[in-house]
Amino acid sequence: MQAEKLKQLLEWGVNNGVKYPEEVEFVNVEGKGFACVAKSDITAAEFIIPDNLIIKSSLSSRLFGTSLNQTSWLKVLVAKLKFDKNATTVDDVDLKAKFAPYIDALPEEIDSPLVWNPSELDLLGNTNLRSSLRMKLDSIFKEWKSIMGTLEEHRNQVQADTIAIEETLEQDENYVYRNLTSKVFQECSEVEWWSFPAFLWSHLIFLSRAFPEYVINPSTDPSNVVLLPIIDLLNHDYRSKVEWNQRDGAFGVRKLEAVSEGEEILNNYGGKGNEELLSGYGFVLDENIFDTVALKIQLPSKTVSEITSATSLFLPTISDYTTSAFELSSNKEIKHKLPKTDSQYDDGILYLLSKENNDPLRWLLDLFSYLEKSPEESCSGLRVQLQGLQNLRNAIEMKLSSISLASTSDRQAASYDVKEYRAHAARVYKSGQVKTLKHAINELKRTEKEWTSQHKSDLLTVKRIMRLDPSFMDVELPLLLQTNTGSDVTLESYDALIVLWLSCKVAFNTCPKEAQWAMDSFKAYSNHCEHTKALSPEGQQLYRTLFPEGSAKLSQEQFINATGFLQHYSYTRLSNDEAILVRDVNL
Repeated sequence: MQAEKLKQLLEWGVNNGVKYPEEVEFVNVEGKGFACVAKSDITAAEFIIPDNLIIKSSLSSRLFGTSLNQTSWLKVLVAKLKFDKNATTVDDVDLKAKFAPYIDALPEEIDSPLVWNPSELDLLGNTNLRSSLRMKLDSIFKEWKSIMGTLEEHRNQVQADTIAIEETLEQDENYVYRNLTSKVFQECSEVEWWSFPAFLWSHLIFLSRAFPEYVINPSTDPSNVVLLPIIDLLNHDYRSKVEWNQRDGAFGVRKLEAVSEGEEILNNYGGKGNEELLSGYGFVLDENIFDTVALKIQLPSKTVSEITSATSLFLPTISDYTTSAFELSSNKEIKHKLPKTDSQYDDGILYLLSKENNDPLRWLLDLFSYLEKSPEESCSGLRVQLQGLQNLRNAIEMKLSSISLASTSDRQAASYDVKEYRAHAARVYKSGQVKTLKHAINELKRTEKEWTSQHKSDLLTVKRIMRLDPSFMDVELPLLLQTNTGSDVTLESYDALIVLWLSCKVAFNTCPKEAQWAMDSFKAYSNHCEHTKALSPEGQQLYRTLFPEGSAKLSQEQFINATGFLQHYSYTRLSNDEAILVRDVNL
């Protein structure tokens, strides 16, 4: 069946002006779909489609009489061509008849997770993709609802359909699958062209096959897309070198490399990770170098405004990650970037972590450091950067742990057959997510090791204090705590030990030369705190525990100052929950 549809599509294309090399053949590959293969060695394969075979928004605008929401109406047009039994006429041309060979040859099924059954979805675990699917489905429904509500034809049926789908989307994923998403690729005779399942089918077709319209019309709205029959049969490989061109009222793509006999001729959609490939195109690539993990940070609008107006921090948007494969033969890449505004971050700041590019990780580290700093500190301060790094590492490790957890589906236990390729795709996708997060964690560990090595003299760990100041534990601490010299002293945390070291240095007016910077900073901090009356409840409790009768050598206020100083001049190492004093210096 598919072989016959492919044959009819190619004949239709050639009869209507599509050109491609005689040395290629299009074949139907089991488990992969259509592919273009060289029958003999080819120096430069070129594929050309005339303008009148391109399915674009000008057709839907003329059919539905609106120039608004052009991509949405184009999806409706393609759904109509697929599911409506009647003619669809624009400028005296029946588009249903004209594009029938192309519409008939479109995939009978797409492996987008939007239409996976619950058992298949469980294989995705607690990944970004899995958690985003319901939101994506809701968004597609709202898109359909907003435009179909303006269509006079079938208004009552659309309204009834809308109510039913809204009720369905409130149910668990098992119910949604049985009553909605499983119907997308069923027999055409059972689907109305104006219905949401028809629109969802068209949406998936566009996700997996559409090209940006600006490749054929640079002046168009950057969000507009087109369908390019036959050219869209070329599969994707990010290593493939291709060139797009416009000439003589036609549009083409040319392979810039020689192709050997038996080799597949591949297009290039640009650098796309497996999350984008799986959600949009229904496939994954093994060892995909473009794999990313999205981390979205939601900040109050006031904080965003402070960052954009008063700091040099870089806050990325999706356009900062977009790589375009659509480059015209003039070698000028088409870009449509607008100036950034604070409103672009209303839904959060997007960071795409990658094994191949550590820039987003550095941007994220800068943000975490900014959020950590006090008003008196600099974003580039050593303490701020080290604590920001710990906070970021903790967040990424939590993300990694959540991916490994079993899925928390809210459905009743129901078993569905799992398609082999979907199971494979889920494994490859999850593996890429795990590898990317582990890379980020290792990079943060490497960075911390580099910083602490470079600034060893600016850090005071408990171990270093013991080495520099042996009399602290042996003599001074027992005297301060009024215990016998040489007695074992048991403390519950590194924090308490450092606070007591600071207290001893004040009480006995002693300090090793190598740690004098810490005492100088502590004295300056204590002088600054003389005018404040607020006392730390934690510090008060620890003081009462250690000195139930009070202390002649150390007042509660001095002890409280030591606890406050530790909080402001230290970072806590994630690996062992150790507090480390940090000199006030910049990286």
